[in-house]
Amino acid sequence: MEDTDRNESEEHDYEQEIEKSTVSDETHQEKHNGSAKTTADPFYVRLLFTPLDFVSMAFLSITLVPIRMVAAFIALTLAWAVSCIGLTNIDQTVPVSGWRKPLQWISCFLGRICCRCCGFSVTITGTQVPKSVAPVLVVAPHSSFFDALAIFWTGLPFIVNREENKNLLFIGKCVQFAQAIFVSRERKESREECKEEIKRRVNSKQPWEQFLIFPEGTTSNRKALMSFKPGGFLPGKPVQPVLIRYHLKHDTVSWTWDQPHGFIACFMYTMFQLRNKVELEFLPPYEPSEPEQLDPVLFASNVRREMSDALGVPLCDMSFEDIKNKYSKKKEQ
Repeated sequence: MEDTDRNESEEHDYEQEIEKSTVSDETHQEKHNGSAKTTADPFYVRLLFTPLDFVSMAFLSITLVPIRMVAAFIALTLAWAVSCIGLTNIDQTVPVSGWRKPLQWISCFLGRICCRCCGFSVTITGTQVPKSVAPVLVVAPHSSFFDALAIFWTGLPFIVNREENKNLLFIGKCVQFAQAIFVSRERKESREECKEEIKRRVNSKQPWEQFLIFPEGTTSNRKALMSFKPGGFLPGKPVQPVLIRYHLKHDTVSWTWDQPHGFIACFMYTMFQLRNKVELEFLPPYEPSEPEQLDPVLFASNVRREMSDALGVPLCDMSFEDIKNKYSKKKEQ
């Protein structure tokens, strides 16, 4: 009885934290029993397909999806081969140039093909400004590994990626050739080195591509905007906010903390849709004030609020560490 009471108390505390950290209340997606919560939980995803949806997915799984998968595999293999060639004797401390630059463009084009093979139809709203105007692209909300499509539609800017992704089959070489900065979240030295490399490249007079960052540092269901990490704001340079809007019947793309389906199901459910509409909206560049240039946390906070207003979603102040801690406790119960 005491264990039950303690679990119920911890669950209640968890729900209170979500409620407190979210600026406004929204309705949850309805659960299978038909009830709904009044607290906006930005990590909750449930897919409720109708019988007709299952029929449609079954039909596409034997007609269109095999063609998509073969085409995507060919494109990914070619991108890997091109990247391997481009990485030969490369100096990653300077921007790609010479004969390697066309190979980067080919790799970017093949990345777009892979996205289209997943059924994505990308539309662009607004105008992407050049690096001379805004050297940093701030992309949000971050909800899925599919968000990587923003990289291909913004001209293959360099990004920050997890160290463990460096050796992923096929993808690892492509990310390396895109000159990503690799970081280990567990090592403080690695995080500090990453910050210094960001500042070095953004402030460099060398022809580095723009820097693209997903500043939330975790994924949600796009019902709220998470806290922004200050890494992309450290150089104190102008940034251009970029909004990702998915226009989907079912949220098959979200890959976050509270959902019963995992990576493979998320990927396959998305492939089984006839068309997945996504919009990239480029907002006007944000020029930091002098106080913002000196305080990257303030800079990040103000850009985050502007993006939240444009999206029409509340702010959620839980950090990655808060979220990881809360959901680790829930799994142990």
